[in-house]
Amino acid sequence: MNNISQTKKNEIIVYIIIRQKDICYKIRHVLKKTADEKKMITLKTAKDLPAKFNNDTYIITENNRAFILEISKITPKINVKLFVYIDNIHELDEQDIIFLIKHNIDRIINSKNIKDLKYEKFVDAKIFKKKHHNTFIDKASTLLDDLCHNNDDIAEADGVNIYGISNHIKTVIKKAHRVAQGGSNILITGESGTGKELIAKLIHNQSKRNANPMVSINCGAFPEGLLESELFGYKKGAFTGAFTDKLGRFDLADKSTIFLDEIGDMSLSLQVKLLRVIQEREIEPIGSLKIKKIDVRIVSATNKNLEDMISRNLFREDFYYRINVIPIHLPPLRERRTDIIVLIYYFMKKFEDFQDNKVYGISEDAFNILLNYDWNGNVRELENLMEMLVVLNESGLITIEDIPEKYFNNKRIETAKTVTENLEILLNKGDAINLKNNMEKIEMNIINRAIKISGGVKGKAAKMLGLNRTTLIEKLKRYGKHRNK
Repeated sequence: MNNISQTKKNEIIVYIIIRQKDICYKIRHVLKKTADEKKMITLKTAKDLPAKFNNDTYIITENNRAFILEISKITPKINVKLFVYIDNIHELDEQDIIFLIKHNIDRIINSKNIKDLKYEKFVDAKIFKKKHHNTFIDKASTLLDDLCHNNDDIAEADGVNIYGISNHIKTVIKKAHRVAQGGSNILITGESGTGKELIAKLIHNQSKRNANPMVSINCGAFPEGLLESELFGYKKGAFTGAFTDKLGRFDLADKSTIFLDEIGDMSLSLQVKLLRVIQEREIEPIGSLKIKKIDVRIVSATNKNLEDMISRNLFREDFYYRINVIPIHLPPLRERRTDIIVLIYYFMKKFEDFQDNKVYGISEDAFNILLNYDWNGNVRELENLMEMLVVLNESGLITIEDIPEKYFNNKRIETAKTVTENLEILLNKGDAINLKNNMEKIEMNIINRAIKISGGVKGKAAKMLGLNRTTLIEKLKRYGKHRNK
Protein backbone atom coordinates (compact mmCIF):
# COMPACT_ATOMS: atom_id res chain seq x y z
CA MET A 1 0.00 0.00 0.00
CA ASN A 2 1.18 3.55 -0.57
CA ASN A 3 1.25 6.47 1.84
CA ILE A 4 -1.97 8.13 0.76
CA SER A 5 -3.44 9.61 3.90
CA GLN A 6 -6.80 8.40 5.12
CA THR A 7 -9.64 10.65 4.06
CA LYS A 8 -11.66 12.66 6.49
CA LYS A 9 -15.15 11.59 7.39
CA ASN A 10 -17.70 12.48 4.69
CA GLU A 11 -14.97 13.74 2.36
CA ILE A 12 -15.49 12.07 -1.03
CA ILE A 13 -12.39 10.84 -2.83
CA VAL A 14 -12.26 9.43 -6.36
CA TYR A 15 -9.45 6.97 -7.14
CA ILE A 16 -8.72 6.42 -10.84
CA ILE A 17 -6.74 3.27 -11.73
CA ILE A 18 -6.45 3.27 -15.51
CA ARG A 19 -3.22 2.74 -17.42
CA GLN A 20 -4.50 4.41 -20.60
CA LYS A 21 -3.32 7.97 -20.07
CA ASP A 22 -5.73 9.51 -22.57
CA ILE A 23 -8.73 7.88 -20.91
CA CYS A 24 -7.52 8.84 -17.45
CA TYR A 25 -7.10 12.43 -18.59
CA LYS A 26 -10.59 12.51 -20.13
CA ILE A 27 -12.20 11.24 -16.93
CA ARG A 28 -10.38 13.79 -14.77
CA HIS A 29 -11.06 16.58 -17.25
CA VAL A 30 -14.81 15.91 -17.31
CA LEU A 31 -15.18 15.28 -13.57
CA LYS A 32 -13.31 18.41 -12.53
CA LYS A 33 -16.06 20.51 -14.11
CA THR A 34 -18.37 19.45 -11.29
CA ALA A 35 -15.98 18.15 -8.62
CA ASP A 36 -12.89 19.33 -6.75
CA GLU A 37 -9.85 18.04 -8.65
CA LYS A 38 -7.99 17.71 -5.35
CA LYS A 39 -10.38 14.87 -4.49
CA MET A 40 -9.27 12.85 -7.55
CA ILE A 41 -6.23 10.61 -7.08
CA THR A 42 -4.64 8.69 -9.96
CA LEU A 43 -2.99 5.33 -9.14
CA LYS A 44 -0.99 2.87 -11.24
CA THR A 45 -2.31 -0.27 -9.57
CA ALA A 46 -5.05 -1.38 -7.19
CA LYS A 47 -2.37 -2.32 -4.63
CA ASP A 48 -1.72 1.41 -4.12
CA LEU A 49 -5.17 1.93 -2.61
CA PRO A 50 -5.32 2.78 1.11
CA ALA A 51 -5.91 -0.02 3.59
CA LYS A 52 -9.15 1.40 4.94
CA PHE A 53 -12.02 3.52 3.67
CA ASN A 54 -13.88 5.51 6.28
CA ASN A 55 -16.15 7.47 4.00
CA ASP A 56 -17.90 7.36 0.63
CA THR A 57 -15.14 6.41 -1.79
CA TYR A 58 -15.32 5.98 -5.55
CA ILE A 59 -12.92 3.80 -7.50
CA ILE A 60 -12.80 3.97 -11.29
CA THR A 61 -10.69 1.14 -12.72
CA GLU A 62 -10.09 -0.36 -16.14
CA ASN A 63 -11.65 -3.70 -17.04
CA ASN A 64 -8.78 -5.68 -15.61
CA ARG A 65 -9.65 -8.84 -13.66
CA ALA A 66 -6.50 -8.64 -11.54
CA PHE A 67 -7.33 -5.05 -10.55
CA ILE A 68 -10.95 -5.88 -9.78
CA LEU A 69 -10.00 -8.93 -7.70
CA GLU A 70 -7.48 -6.86 -5.74
CA ILE A 71 -10.04 -4.13 -5.12
CA SER A 72 -12.67 -6.63 -3.99
CA LYS A 73 -10.27 -7.93 -1.32
CA ILE A 74 -9.72 -4.57 0.33
CA THR A 75 -12.91 -2.60 -0.19
CA PRO A 76 -15.92 -2.91 2.10
CA LYS A 77 -18.94 -2.60 -0.20
CA ILE A 78 -20.86 -0.43 2.24
CA ASN A 79 -18.87 2.72 1.45
CA VAL A 80 -17.03 2.04 -1.82
CA LYS A 81 -18.63 2.50 -5.22
CA LEU A 82 -16.88 0.65 -8.04
CA PHE A 83 -16.81 1.82 -11.66
CA VAL A 84 -15.19 -0.02 -14.57
CA TYR A 85 -14.01 1.60 -17.77
CA ILE A 86 -14.60 -0.65 -20.80
CA ASP A 87 -13.48 0.36 -24.28
CA ASN A 88 -16.14 -1.67 -26.07
CA ILE A 89 -19.00 -3.34 -24.22
CA HIS A 90 -19.66 -5.52 -27.29
CA GLU A 91 -16.43 -7.39 -26.51
CA LEU A 92 -17.86 -8.65 -23.21
CA ASP A 93 -18.96 -12.28 -23.12
CA GLU A 94 -21.38 -13.77 -20.61
CA GLN A 95 -18.55 -14.76 -18.24
CA ASP A 96 -17.22 -11.18 -18.27
CA ILE A 97 -20.62 -9.80 -17.28
CA ILE A 98 -21.08 -12.46 -14.59
CA PHE A 99 -17.65 -11.55 -13.21
CA LEU A 100 -18.62 -7.87 -12.99
CA ILE A 101 -21.93 -8.71 -11.29
CA LYS A 102 -20.26 -11.01 -8.74
CA HIS A 103 -17.69 -8.36 -7.86
CA ASN A 104 -20.35 -5.72 -7.27
CA ILE A 105 -19.39 -3.31 -10.03
CA ASP A 106 -21.80 -0.39 -9.79
CA ARG A 107 -21.43 1.30 -13.14
CA ILE A 108 -19.78 1.04 -16.53
CA ILE A 109 -17.98 3.92 -18.18
CA ASN A 110 -16.99 3.75 -21.83
CA SER A 111 -15.67 6.09 -24.49
CA LYS A 112 -19.22 7.00 -25.47
CA ASN A 113 -20.41 8.23 -22.07
CA ILE A 114 -17.28 9.79 -20.56
CA LYS A 115 -18.56 13.16 -21.72
CA ASP A 116 -21.66 12.67 -19.55
CA LEU A 117 -19.71 12.09 -16.33
CA LYS A 118 -20.92 14.45 -13.65
CA TYR A 119 -20.12 14.52 -9.97
CA GLU A 120 -23.81 14.69 -9.10
CA LYS A 121 -24.72 11.80 -11.42
CA PHE A 122 -21.90 9.34 -10.93
CA VAL A 123 -20.45 10.34 -7.56
CA ASP A 124 -23.65 10.45 -5.55
CA ALA A 125 -24.51 7.74 -3.04
CA LYS A 126 -28.22 8.26 -3.65
CA ILE A 127 -28.11 6.55 -7.04
CA PHE A 128 -26.76 3.31 -5.57
CA LYS A 129 -29.24 0.92 -4.04
CA LYS A 130 -28.11 -1.89 -1.75
CA LYS A 131 -28.48 -5.29 -3.43
CA HIS A 132 -31.30 -7.33 -1.98
CA HIS A 133 -30.43 -10.50 -0.07
CA ASN A 134 -29.74 -13.55 -2.30
CA THR A 135 -30.21 -11.64 -5.54
CA PHE A 136 -27.82 -12.10 -8.41
CA ILE A 137 -29.53 -9.82 -10.90
CA ASP A 138 -31.20 -6.99 -9.01
CA LYS A 139 -33.96 -4.89 -10.55
CA ALA A 140 -32.13 -1.82 -9.26
CA SER A 141 -28.83 -2.82 -10.92
CA THR A 142 -27.04 0.29 -12.17
CA LEU A 143 -24.48 -1.95 -13.90
CA LEU A 144 -27.05 -3.71 -16.09
CA ASP A 145 -28.90 -0.47 -16.64
CA ASP A 146 -25.67 0.93 -18.06
CA LEU A 147 -25.25 -2.11 -20.29
CA CYS A 148 -28.76 -1.51 -21.65
CA HIS A 149 -28.63 2.23 -22.10
CA ASN A 150 -24.99 3.23 -22.62
CA ASN A 151 -24.95 1.25 -25.84
CA ASP A 152 -24.83 3.41 -28.96
CA ASP A 153 -26.33 0.62 -31.04
CA ILE A 154 -29.45 0.13 -28.96
CA ALA A 155 -32.53 1.03 -30.98
CA GLU A 156 -35.11 3.15 -29.17
CA ALA A 157 -37.06 5.06 -31.77
CA ASP A 158 -40.79 5.38 -32.31
CA GLY A 159 -41.68 2.36 -30.21
CA VAL A 160 -38.79 0.14 -31.36
CA ASN A 161 -36.78 -1.26 -28.44
CA ILE A 162 -34.00 -3.69 -29.27
CA TYR A 163 -31.89 -4.63 -26.26
CA GLY A 164 -28.61 -6.46 -26.73
CA ILE A 165 -24.88 -5.92 -26.40
CA SER A 166 -23.51 -8.87 -28.36
CA ASN A 167 -21.45 -8.31 -31.47
CA HIS A 168 -24.12 -10.31 -33.32
CA ILE A 169 -26.92 -7.87 -32.55
CA LYS A 170 -24.58 -4.88 -32.97
CA THR A 171 -23.78 -6.06 -36.51
CA VAL A 172 -27.47 -6.49 -37.36
CA ILE A 173 -28.45 -3.05 -36.05
CA LYS A 174 -25.52 -1.36 -37.79
CA LYS A 175 -26.51 -2.98 -41.08
CA ALA A 176 -30.16 -1.99 -40.56
CA HIS A 177 -29.15 1.64 -40.03
CA ARG A 178 -26.88 1.54 -43.08
CA VAL A 179 -29.51 0.23 -45.50
CA ALA A 180 -32.50 2.15 -44.11
CA GLN A 181 -32.07 5.23 -46.30
CA GLY A 182 -32.04 3.28 -49.55
CA GLY A 183 -34.95 1.74 -51.41
CA SER A 184 -33.67 -1.80 -51.99
CA ASN A 185 -35.81 -4.77 -51.02
CA ILE A 186 -34.64 -6.55 -47.86
CA LEU A 187 -35.00 -10.15 -46.68
CA ILE A 188 -34.66 -10.73 -42.93
CA THR A 189 -34.00 -14.35 -41.94
CA GLY A 190 -33.86 -16.02 -38.56
CA GLU A 191 -35.66 -18.44 -36.28
CA SER A 192 -39.09 -17.64 -34.88
CA GLY A 193 -38.96 -15.20 -31.99
CA THR A 194 -35.63 -13.57 -32.84
CA GLY A 195 -37.19 -10.16 -33.51
CA LYS A 196 -37.36 -9.93 -37.29
CA GLU A 197 -40.33 -7.55 -37.26
CA LEU A 198 -38.51 -5.23 -34.84
CA ILE A 199 -35.62 -4.98 -37.30
CA ALA A 200 -38.11 -4.25 -40.10
CA LYS A 201 -39.64 -1.46 -37.99
CA LEU A 202 -36.20 -0.07 -37.22
CA ILE A 203 -35.36 0.04 -40.94
CA HIS A 204 -38.65 1.78 -41.74
CA ASN A 205 -38.33 4.28 -38.88
CA GLN A 206 -34.85 5.25 -40.02
CA SER A 207 -35.88 5.55 -43.68
CA LYS A 208 -37.16 8.45 -45.76
CA ARG A 209 -40.57 6.76 -45.76
CA ASN A 210 -41.17 7.08 -42.02
CA ALA A 211 -43.76 9.83 -42.41
CA ASN A 212 -46.22 7.03 -43.18
CA PRO A 213 -46.72 3.94 -41.01
CA MET A 214 -45.21 0.62 -42.02
CA VAL A 215 -47.86 -1.86 -43.23
CA SER A 216 -47.44 -5.48 -42.06
CA ILE A 217 -49.04 -8.76 -43.11
CA ASN A 218 -48.34 -12.34 -42.06
CA CYS A 219 -48.36 -14.37 -45.27
CA GLY A 220 -48.83 -17.61 -43.36
CA ALA A 221 -52.01 -16.43 -41.65
CA PHE A 222 -54.21 -16.34 -44.78
CA PRO A 223 -55.26 -18.95 -47.34
CA GLU A 224 -54.03 -18.17 -50.87
CA GLY A 225 -57.20 -16.51 -52.22
CA LEU A 226 -57.71 -14.37 -49.16
CA LEU A 227 -54.04 -13.36 -49.05
CA GLU A 228 -54.25 -12.09 -52.64
CA SER A 229 -57.25 -9.89 -51.83
CA GLU A 230 -55.52 -8.65 -48.66
CA LEU A 231 -52.43 -7.68 -50.65
CA PHE A 232 -54.01 -6.17 -53.75
CA GLY A 233 -57.55 -5.27 -52.66
CA TYR A 234 -60.67 -5.83 -54.75
CA LYS A 235 -63.54 -4.05 -56.48
CA LYS A 236 -67.18 -4.31 -55.48
CA GLY A 237 -68.76 -7.43 -57.03
CA ALA A 238 -65.41 -9.08 -57.81
CA PHE A 239 -66.58 -12.20 -55.97
CA THR A 240 -69.36 -13.34 -53.69
CA GLY A 241 -69.29 -11.23 -50.55
CA ALA A 242 -67.42 -8.30 -52.13
CA PHE A 243 -70.11 -5.74 -51.30
CA THR A 244 -67.77 -2.72 -51.41
CA ASP A 245 -64.39 -1.75 -52.80
CA LYS A 246 -61.48 -2.62 -50.51
CA LEU A 247 -57.95 -1.23 -50.56
CA GLY A 248 -55.15 -3.79 -50.33
CA ARG A 249 -52.05 -3.63 -48.16
CA PHE A 250 -49.97 -2.42 -51.10
CA ASP A 251 -52.37 0.52 -51.53
CA LEU A 252 -52.03 1.34 -47.84
CA ALA A 253 -48.24 1.08 -48.06
CA ASP A 254 -47.89 3.52 -50.97
CA LYS A 255 -44.96 5.90 -50.24
CA SER A 256 -44.15 3.66 -47.30
CA THR A 257 -42.86 0.17 -46.44
CA ILE A 258 -44.71 -3.15 -46.58
CA PHE A 259 -43.49 -5.94 -44.31
CA LEU A 260 -44.24 -9.42 -45.67
CA ASP A 261 -43.73 -11.76 -42.71
CA GLU A 262 -43.38 -15.53 -43.19
CA ILE A 263 -42.96 -15.08 -46.93
CA GLY A 264 -41.80 -18.69 -47.19
CA ASP A 265 -45.46 -19.70 -46.75
CA MET A 266 -46.59 -17.85 -49.88
CA SER A 267 -47.87 -20.00 -52.75
CA LEU A 268 -45.97 -20.26 -56.03
CA SER A 269 -48.84 -18.71 -58.02
CA LEU A 270 -48.97 -15.67 -55.74
CA GLN A 271 -45.18 -15.34 -55.95
CA VAL A 272 -45.60 -14.90 -59.73
CA LYS A 273 -48.06 -12.04 -59.19
CA LEU A 274 -45.79 -10.38 -56.63
CA LEU A 275 -42.85 -10.73 -58.99
CA ARG A 276 -44.72 -8.54 -61.47
CA VAL A 277 -45.51 -6.02 -58.72
CA ILE A 278 -41.79 -5.74 -57.91
CA GLN A 279 -40.75 -5.47 -61.54
CA GLU A 280 -43.40 -3.04 -62.76
CA ARG A 281 -44.19 -1.20 -59.50
CA GLU A 282 -47.90 -1.59 -60.14
CA ILE A 283 -50.81 -3.61 -58.80
CA GLU A 284 -54.14 -4.79 -60.20
CA PRO A 285 -56.96 -5.12 -57.62
CA ILE A 286 -59.12 -8.22 -58.00
CA GLY A 287 -62.04 -7.48 -60.32
CA SER A 288 -60.47 -4.29 -61.69
CA LEU A 289 -59.31 -3.57 -65.23
CA LYS A 290 -57.23 -0.58 -64.13
CA ILE A 291 -53.56 -0.72 -63.17
CA LYS A 292 -52.41 1.25 -60.12
CA LYS A 293 -48.87 2.58 -59.90
CA ILE A 294 -47.37 2.27 -56.42
CA ASP A 295 -44.19 3.33 -54.65
CA VAL A 296 -43.55 0.69 -52.00
CA ARG A 297 -40.42 -0.71 -50.39
CA ILE A 298 -40.69 -4.42 -49.64
CA VAL A 299 -39.13 -5.88 -46.50
CA SER A 300 -39.72 -9.63 -46.16
CA ALA A 301 -38.98 -12.11 -43.39
CA THR A 302 -38.91 -15.87 -43.00
CA ASN A 303 -37.74 -18.56 -40.59
CA LYS A 304 -37.38 -21.03 -43.46
CA ASN A 305 -34.39 -21.89 -45.63
CA LEU A 306 -35.59 -20.45 -48.95
CA GLU A 307 -32.59 -21.72 -50.90
CA ASP A 308 -33.42 -25.25 -49.78
CA MET A 309 -37.05 -24.66 -50.77
CA ILE A 310 -35.90 -23.51 -54.22
CA SER A 311 -33.98 -26.77 -54.69
CA ARG A 312 -37.21 -28.66 -53.89
CA ASN A 313 -39.29 -26.46 -56.23
CA LEU A 314 -41.25 -24.99 -53.32
CA PHE A 315 -40.07 -21.41 -53.87
CA ARG A 316 -39.38 -19.47 -57.06
CA GLU A 317 -35.72 -18.64 -57.63
CA ASP A 318 -36.45 -15.45 -59.59
CA PHE A 319 -38.76 -14.21 -56.84
CA TYR A 320 -36.14 -15.03 -54.20
CA TYR A 321 -33.53 -12.83 -55.85
CA ARG A 322 -36.04 -9.99 -56.19
CA ILE A 323 -36.89 -9.89 -52.49
CA ASN A 324 -33.36 -10.73 -51.30
CA VAL A 325 -31.44 -7.75 -52.65
CA ILE A 326 -30.10 -7.03 -49.15
CA PRO A 327 -30.04 -10.01 -46.75
CA ILE A 328 -30.06 -9.53 -42.97
CA HIS A 329 -29.74 -12.57 -40.69
CA LEU A 330 -30.75 -12.56 -37.02
CA PRO A 331 -28.81 -15.21 -35.05
CA PRO A 332 -30.72 -17.28 -32.47
CA LEU A 333 -30.55 -16.24 -28.83
CA ARG A 334 -28.42 -19.27 -27.87
CA GLU A 335 -25.62 -17.87 -30.05
CA ARG A 336 -25.62 -14.51 -28.24
CA ARG A 337 -25.82 -15.34 -24.55
CA THR A 338 -24.70 -11.88 -23.41
CA ASP A 339 -28.05 -10.68 -24.73
CA ILE A 340 -29.84 -13.23 -22.51
CA ILE A 341 -28.40 -11.47 -19.42
CA VAL A 342 -29.51 -8.03 -20.58
CA LEU A 343 -32.96 -9.33 -21.60
CA ILE A 344 -33.55 -11.09 -18.27
CA TYR A 345 -32.90 -7.77 -16.53
CA TYR A 346 -34.97 -5.77 -19.03
CA PHE A 347 -38.00 -8.09 -18.93
CA MET A 348 -37.87 -8.34 -15.14
CA LYS A 349 -38.08 -4.56 -14.91
CA LYS A 350 -40.67 -4.29 -17.67
CA PHE A 351 -43.14 -6.75 -16.18
CA GLU A 352 -42.56 -5.69 -12.58
CA ASP A 353 -43.48 -2.14 -13.51
CA PHE A 354 -46.33 -3.23 -15.79
CA GLN A 355 -47.86 -5.71 -13.36
CA ASP A 356 -47.15 -3.59 -10.25
CA ASN A 357 -45.67 -6.73 -8.73
CA LYS A 358 -42.88 -6.33 -6.19
CA VAL A 359 -40.28 -8.59 -7.79
CA TYR A 360 -36.86 -7.20 -6.92
CA GLY A 361 -34.50 -9.77 -8.40
CA ILE A 362 -33.50 -13.24 -9.51
CA SER A 363 -31.26 -15.67 -7.63
CA GLU A 364 -27.97 -16.95 -9.05
CA ASP A 365 -29.12 -20.56 -9.44
CA ALA A 366 -32.30 -19.48 -11.29
CA PHE A 367 -30.23 -17.15 -13.45
CA ASN A 368 -27.85 -20.02 -14.35
CA ILE A 369 -30.76 -22.17 -15.49
CA LEU A 370 -32.02 -19.42 -17.82
CA LEU A 371 -28.56 -18.55 -19.13
CA ASN A 372 -27.78 -22.16 -20.04
CA TYR A 373 -31.12 -22.98 -21.67
CA ASP A 374 -31.10 -23.17 -25.48
CA TRP A 375 -34.20 -20.96 -26.06
CA ASN A 376 -35.58 -22.58 -29.19
CA GLY A 377 -38.36 -19.96 -29.04
CA ASN A 378 -35.71 -17.24 -28.74
CA VAL A 379 -36.54 -13.78 -27.36
CA ARG A 380 -40.28 -14.38 -27.51
CA GLU A 381 -39.96 -17.50 -25.35
CA LEU A 382 -37.75 -15.70 -22.83
CA GLU A 383 -40.17 -12.76 -22.68
CA ASN A 384 -43.15 -15.04 -22.07
CA LEU A 385 -41.34 -16.97 -19.33
CA MET A 386 -40.20 -13.79 -17.57
CA GLU A 387 -43.74 -12.42 -17.65
CA MET A 388 -45.02 -15.64 -16.03
CA LEU A 389 -42.25 -15.64 -13.40
CA VAL A 390 -42.96 -12.03 -12.44
CA VAL A 391 -46.77 -12.28 -12.43
CA LEU A 392 -46.87 -15.47 -10.34
CA ASN A 393 -44.09 -14.51 -7.93
CA GLU A 394 -45.09 -13.91 -4.32
CA SER A 395 -41.75 -13.68 -2.51
CA GLY A 396 -40.15 -10.85 -4.50
CA LEU A 397 -37.23 -13.08 -5.55
CA ILE A 398 -37.34 -15.42 -8.57
CA THR A 399 -35.66 -18.64 -7.44
CA ILE A 400 -34.89 -22.02 -8.95
CA GLU A 401 -38.10 -23.35 -7.40
CA ASP A 402 -40.10 -21.01 -9.66
CA ILE A 403 -38.55 -22.26 -12.92
CA PRO A 404 -40.74 -24.81 -14.82
CA GLU A 405 -39.24 -28.29 -15.05
CA LYS A 406 -38.81 -28.20 -18.86
CA TYR A 407 -36.03 -25.64 -18.50
CA PHE A 408 -33.91 -28.16 -16.59
CA ASN A 409 -33.90 -30.63 -19.46
CA ASN A 410 -31.84 -28.65 -21.95
CA LYS A 411 -28.58 -27.86 -20.20
CA ARG A 412 -25.21 -27.58 -21.93
CA ILE A 413 -23.04 -30.23 -20.25
CA GLU A 414 -19.71 -28.90 -21.48
CA THR A 415 -17.54 -31.14 -19.31
CA ALA A 416 -19.08 -34.35 -20.63
CA LYS A 417 -18.56 -33.19 -24.19
CA THR A 418 -14.89 -32.44 -23.44
CA VAL A 419 -14.30 -35.85 -21.88
CA THR A 420 -15.96 -37.59 -24.84
CA GLU A 421 -13.80 -35.64 -27.30
CA ASN A 422 -10.65 -36.61 -25.35
CA LEU A 423 -11.66 -40.27 -25.44
CA GLU A 424 -12.18 -40.03 -29.19
CA ILE A 425 -8.64 -38.67 -29.58
CA LEU A 426 -7.24 -41.61 -27.58
CA LEU A 427 -9.22 -44.12 -29.66
CA ASN A 428 -8.03 -42.54 -32.91
CA LYS A 429 -4.45 -42.85 -31.68
CA GLY A 430 -5.01 -46.51 -30.93
CA ASP A 431 -4.27 -46.01 -27.22
CA ALA A 432 -5.76 -48.42 -24.70
CA ILE A 433 -8.46 -46.95 -22.46
CA ASN A 434 -10.25 -48.27 -19.39
CA LEU A 435 -13.89 -48.09 -20.48
CA LYS A 436 -15.38 -48.46 -16.98
CA ASN A 437 -13.19 -45.77 -15.42
CA ASN A 438 -13.80 -43.33 -18.25
CA MET A 439 -17.55 -43.91 -18.25
CA GLU A 440 -17.58 -43.23 -14.51
CA LYS A 441 -15.59 -40.05 -15.15
CA ILE A 442 -18.10 -38.90 -17.76
CA GLU A 443 -21.00 -39.67 -15.43
CA MET A 444 -19.45 -37.77 -12.53
CA ASN A 445 -18.66 -34.78 -14.74
CA ILE A 446 -22.31 -34.66 -15.82
CA ILE A 447 -23.54 -35.03 -12.23
CA ASN A 448 -21.19 -32.34 -10.92
CA ARG A 449 -22.22 -29.98 -13.70
CA ALA A 450 -25.92 -30.57 -12.96
CA ILE A 451 -25.39 -29.95 -9.24
CA LYS A 452 -23.52 -26.72 -10.01
CA ILE A 453 -26.23 -25.48 -12.40
CA SER A 454 -28.95 -26.32 -9.86
CA GLY A 455 -27.17 -24.30 -7.18
CA GLY A 456 -26.40 -27.41 -5.11
CA VAL A 457 -30.05 -28.48 -4.81
CA LYS A 458 -29.86 -32.25 -5.34
CA GLY A 459 -33.58 -32.59 -6.00
CA LYS A 460 -33.36 -30.15 -8.91
CA ALA A 461 -30.15 -31.77 -10.17
CA ALA A 462 -31.86 -35.17 -10.12
CA LYS A 463 -34.75 -33.79 -12.22
CA MET A 464 -32.29 -32.38 -14.74
CA LEU A 465 -30.64 -35.80 -15.05
CA GLY A 466 -33.89 -37.78 -15.17
CA LEU A 467 -33.05 -39.56 -11.90
CA ASN A 468 -34.77 -40.05 -8.57
CA ARG A 469 -33.17 -38.02 -5.79
CA THR A 470 -32.24 -41.19 -3.90
CA THR A 471 -30.55 -42.62 -7.01
CA LEU A 472 -28.47 -39.47 -7.38
CA ILE A 473 -27.40 -39.58 -3.73
CA GLU A 474 -26.43 -43.25 -4.07
CA LYS A 475 -24.25 -42.40 -7.08
CA LEU A 476 -22.58 -39.62 -5.13
CA LYS A 477 -21.91 -41.98 -2.25
CA ARG A 478 -20.55 -44.65 -4.60
CA TYR A 479 -18.11 -42.20 -6.16
CA GLY A 480 -17.12 -40.87 -2.75
CA LYS A 481 -18.43 -37.41 -3.61
CA HIS A 482 -21.38 -37.17 -1.19
CA ARG A 483 -21.39 -34.11 1.10
CA ASN A 484 -24.13 -33.34 3.59
CA LYS A 485 -26.06 -30.21 2.74
